Amino acid sequence: MKIDKRVTPTPASKVSATQAKGTGKAEVSTPQGGSDSLTLTESSTRIRALEAQLASVDITDAGKVESVKAALANGTFAVDAEVVADRLIDHTKETLRKRPRKK
Repeated sequence: MKIDKRVTPTPASKVSATQAKGTGKAEVSTPQGGSDSLTLTESSTRIRALEAQLASVDITDAGKVESVKAALANGTFAVDAEVVADRLIDHTKETLRKRPRKK
């Protein structure tokens, strides 16, 4: 037997919530016209704009990329197996921590 863990959402016409923390407010309501509306604070709008700007920032170190390419081309690139192994173990541990547990 399979258990369905989905939650049935409340219809939009019944939703009217206000959340306030500090000066920030978020409001969801259904006007008489029957359409949904959402009002975000200025700080929330600003955060979304900053996230979009950060997503477009190039974080690549061009100098390091070129030095690795040159080392690969010359055959002088050395791999430290111990560092690779340590990072693989760390990554695996983190993945296992984030994984949902079976009960």
